[in-house]
Amino acid sequence: MSEKIKGNIRIYVCIVAQLWAIIFLTALETLPPNPLPWIRFTLLTLLLGYPYIHAIQVALQSRNANTVRTRTVASAFYNMCCQISGIMGSNIYRADDAPYYYRGNKVLLGVAALNILLYGLAKVYYVWKNHRREKIWGAMTPEEQQNYLQTTTDKGNKRLDFRFAH
Repeated sequence: MSEKIKGNIRIYVCIVAQLWAIIFLTALETLPPNPLPWIRFTLLTLLLGYPYIHAIQVALQSRNANTVRTRTVASAFYNMCCQISGIMGSNIYRADDAPYYYRGNKVLLGVAALNILLYGLAKVYYVWKNHRREKIWGAMTPEEQQNYLQTTTDKGNKRLDFRFAH
């Protein structure tokens, strides 16, 4: 597998986690109210065994921030988003929807579908941005590239020789 492919599958792994959730949430939604208890137990166990992508997302934001200055802001923002998602998540399953939480599962299906869309848009953006920079960088002669590296005021991920991970 080439380095180009091997190094840029992070967002695909994140999408797989969302698909995993959609599969098992859909199965839970379509179960009748009183199936064999082991069926619901198995589906819930498999749902909760989803691929954990937090580490991938932290590494992705850190790598794409590139400099300490932007990494600090990106890390703080990511942490705030995680905290907000915890607060929002604690309000998805409500007592009036118990015991099978059909409404809560539908909300989670919507969240997972939205996540797939957002991951897809991020992937397209990063690929487009890298391609655009590669085109500009490739059009430069080696002397122009060296001059750019020595004289640029661009910092971190704003530099033409920086490529986003995705």
